[in-house]
Amino acid sequence: MSPAAAFRDYDARARARIIAATTGRPGRAGLAWRVLVRVVAFTARRSWMFTRASGTWAVKNPGLPVIGLVLAMLWYGVLTLAEWPGDRTTGPLLLLVAAMVPGLFLGVWAASFPRHYRRTMNARDIRRAWPANANDCGLGRTERDGTLRLSKLRKVTHQAGAVVLRVETFAGQTLDTVRRAAPAIATAYGAYGYDTVAVKPRVIDLVLFSTARLARRDAVLPDPARVTTDVVPVGRTRGGEPCTMQIIGRHTLVVGVSGAGKGSVLWSVVGGLAPAIHAGIVRLWGVDLKKGLEVWTGRALFGHAADSAEDALQVLRALLRVIDERGAAMRGVSRLHVPAAGDPLHVLVIDELADLMAYSDSDIRREAERLVSKILTQGRALGVVVVACVQNPRQDSLGGTRSLYTQKIALRLDSDSETEMVLGGLVDLAPAHTINRNDPGTAYLVTEDGTPQLVRFDYWPDDLIRLTALHYAAPAEHTAPLPRGGDDAVNAWATASAKAAVRLPAGDDHEVPAPRQRKPRAPRKPRAPRAPRQAAAKAPATEEVPS
Repeated sequence: MSPAAAFRDYDARARARIIAATTGRPGRAGLAWRVLVRVVAFTARRSWMFTRASGTWAVKNPGLPVIGLVLAMLWYGVLTLAEWPGDRTTGPLLLLVAAMVPGLFLGVWAASFPRHYRRTMNARDIRRAWPANANDCGLGRTERDGTLRLSKLRKVTHQAGAVVLRVETFAGQTLDTVRRAAPAIATAYGAYGYDTVAVKPRVIDLVLFSTARLARRDAVLPDPARVTTDVVPVGRTRGGEPCTMQIIGRHTLVVGVSGAGKGSVLWSVVGGLAPAIHAGIVRLWGVDLKKGLEVWTGRALFGHAADSAEDALQVLRALLRVIDERGAAMRGVSRLHVPAAGDPLHVLVIDELADLMAYSDSDIRREAERLVSKILTQGRALGVVVVACVQNPRQDSLGGTRSLYTQKIALRLDSDSETEMVLGGLVDLAPAHTINRNDPGTAYLVTEDGTPQLVRFDYWPDDLIRLTALHYAAPAEHTAPLPRGGDDAVNAWATASAKAAVRLPAGDDHEVPAPRQRKPRAPRKPRAPRAPRQAAAKAPATEEVPS
């Protein structure tokens, strides 16, 4: 062990001993220590805020304090030299306090309301630096008379983890002018990221983020009272607020390198839908070609699942039959499916999509691309949505389906070119290739309106996944007898509904369907022998056709 590591270990053990002897003690002694620590910490923090605010004002405005100090010293010296009777300290002290009134006011303000003080001072500094930054970043124009015209900073507000600059353009500028200057403005103010939100014509909000990383948050058991199919809670935003993700009507593509946290995204969606799954409003279909490691951890939530390419095709075909049947029932009745207990929302979850679309046999690849494309193009209005996870965003891993996903989630990627493949022109607003590798589950969520949002998805440990599957298992009518009778979900579904023949494991409890009988082909007629080459060459050039 290195000396630095040994010192850190010793320091940690010393802190642990101190805590155990003071605030960690049980009973009233520990409570008294905790109260004392809180009081001391509160007093020290407020005293530091008072001293810092007053001292900062005195350093930036030294004239008035210096004049007050000189007058106070003269007052005291005159009284002392003249040897006049009376108090010689009260008057000079009051004079010095009067000269320090602005600084004392700021100190009291900072000590009483530290958050409001910091935000106000920060907004003042931003306003002071705006003319120079706006001009340097391309938001200024020199008029013919030599005057400099700048985009107007209307107001500065604060959000959790961000500062919002409301900018108003002038004639000759557009909102795209501010968007193009946004990276330079964010760099000038030392922001970790930025976003632009159009407010109205000529007015745009420039959001500058003050945090670079999002803290990890472990998921909890879903709330049984929250039965929803519209949006599900999946994590936290950059500002620490809950983040929700829309499921119904959206096909979602999740892209990230190995270890980027695709499992957190997958189980945040599945876990958020768990109460609706248990209520029969949502039916899950799973395709996990990574040997079933993800889906089989919470297998009871999935009614139908496959862990091989051949079984995956059967799942896709069965889901496409659902689309056909539902389309026939909704034709002329409704253009948008509304999930209900007897008519659920179908969610297809695919892990390692590239194994199906790129690394399988050629026949399976072509059939899988055809089936997935039809589900993506026809399923949204009919209540069938797809959540697909993949590591490689290139075209050969997704076939021709990449543009069919209406909602994209970019986890950590290897390069800016891969980010551009996933997010297109949003690579500057959502640089997924710059996400810290120590922050798995952090991603840019881009919805249909094209707005990227930095999110960290909740972490789902295996024990919580199993507990969720135990509490919110899919209803019996949605599941095949796999957990109950030992059969595969897809095969049992096909057997129960008498659909197309599906591969069934041989056993005493199952009747293997007989192969379909085909008519034998008629034998081909023998071909006439070809004429020899020499004979063909000696034949006359023209022949008379006999009448």
